[in-house]
Amino acid sequence: MSFNRIAIYGHRGWVGLPVLRALAATGAPIKVLHRAGSDISALPKGVSTAEVDLDDANSLIPALQDIDIVLSFAAREVVPKQHSFVKAIPKTNVKLFVPSDLAFRVDAQGLRISANKTKHEVEEAAKAAGVPTAVVLVGAFTESALAFPILGVDVAGNRIIVTGDSANRELSFCTRNYVAAGYASIFAKTPPSQLQGRAIALSELRATGNEIAAVLKEKHGAEPQKFIHSLEKVDAEIDRCVKNDNPIGLSWYCRKAWGIGDVTKGLGEDIWEVEGYKKATLRGLLLEGQLESYKDIPPQVKQMFDPAFH
Repeated sequence: MSFNRIAIYGHRGWVGLPVLRALAATGAPIKVLHRAGSDISALPKGVSTAEVDLDDANSLIPALQDIDIVLSFAAREVVPKQHSFVKAIPKTNVKLFVPSDLAFRVDAQGLRISANKTKHEVEEAAKAAGVPTAVVLVGAFTESALAFPILGVDVAGNRIIVTGDSANRELSFCTRNYVAAGYASIFAKTPPSQLQGRAIALSELRATGNEIAAVLKEKHGAEPQKFIHSLEKVDAEIDRCVKNDNPIGLSWYCRKAWGIGDVTKGLGEDIWEVEGYKKATLRGLLLEGQLESYKDIPPQVKQMFDPAFH
């Protein structure tokens, strides 16, 4: 099976960089699409480059003529600019566009949140334009769900928020490294025709709120402090955040999705297994120091999540 020719946008991102390295290690021909001034000094050996401007769809056309698959890791504020790929790809030989997603399928309430809405709009525009697409779903990243309190788990503080039935509902996690290995496994050689129209899920480990709380107790030698949030409370907070365009609404929504089982349900049935990969475990992450940190988050941003612990 021959390699696909792959273009990557967002090569310096938190997910894009390890994906780039993993794909380059397979031997697949990789081209990095980058904006003017972006640092391309430390790319893996053999990776080619092309300067593009997502404000100008025409700048993408020549860069994509020798490409089979486009992988986008556009940052949240750049997601709407992916419409330029939708405009450019029909004028190229690209066989598959994979826009930035890396979450789970959301319901109508979730689509009220701008971060979800803008991603959905790109997917819908691609379908309307006849652009073959696929998305990769990961549920939650361990680094953001366990090393950072986005989903109401404060490992260092031995605290956990219980939303709805999250104590008994499973949350599906992936480490960033597993996602990178997953992208390499999926896209390096699989014919694009076999990937078109699919929502491919990666699921490295699953745990309920009770299972997480038990490991926290083992880690700290004391029961974690639990904060109980009703679904009615969470709905009210989501409404407030949507009205005020507050990005914290995504955190409230994801905790609700966990509490009603929609995170695992939102992954669907198309689960891709990465052959030969040793998956992380909850105990390894929380008790054996295997949990990596989540980006370089300023303290004031972390403090924005503290009011939820009440």
